[in-house]
Amino acid sequence: MLDHLDAAARLYVDTFTRPPWNETWHLPDATRRLHDMLTTPRAHAAHATAPDGTLTGFAIGHLERYGSADHFLLQEMCVSTEHQRQGIGTRLLADLTAQMPTVTHWYLLTGRDTPAAAFYQANGFRPARLSTVYVRP
Repeated sequence: MLDHLDAAARLYVDTFTRPPWNETWHLPDATRRLHDMLTTPRAHAAHATAPDGTLTGFAIGHLERYGSADHFLLQEMCVSTEHQRQGIGTRLLADLTAQMPTVTHWYLLTGRDTPAAAFYQANGFRPARLSTVYVRP
């Protein structure tokens, strides 16, 4: 996936600066973020391309040891707005699952009451029962 880093960063900026996210991203910052994720020990990634080779989506995360098992933190997932609702995100999750067939515990952070939350729930994720996210300021 590192060979797609520039395209992934452009896709990331284009996707997350639009609704519903409306975040402020600049290409150098997105490139750094994705590079850091891809070079994390035990990182796993999947990507999707259009027939012309254009990157249409990607997912990145890494394994973390928890007790005697590995858990997978899905850190970022991005599908171009033009290619959403075509099954790409579901295929990205399937590709990651195939890379780590013995990992049964996955987790991620996403906005509550967003299309992303509905997507993840449709793909077998559920809100955590006992955990919450705390932020400082």
